[in-house]
Amino acid sequence: MTITVKAVYEDGVLKPKSPLELAEHTEVELLVIRPLACDPGDPALDPDDPTGWKAIDRLIGCIGGGERDVAENHDKYLYDDPHD
Repeated sequence: MTITVKAVYEDGVLKPKSPLELAEHTEVELLVIRPLACDPGDPALDPDDPTGWKAIDRLIGCIGGGERDVAENHDKYLYDDPHD
């Protein structure tokens, strides 16, 4: 069973914002998705990088492998039948 629950992290514990229909001591697996940083006080925001370009620049080239000609042949990869 999969459910989506909004929660707040407080005092080292994730606290659901609404009641859960789970039995006591039910073990669950969590996938934490942090919302985009939009609060100026959020530590994820870098005051020296208000536009985010420095962060983007650090990501360039960090993924290894894959096709090396995607920029030149993006239409082929997007629209052609992969079984051709």
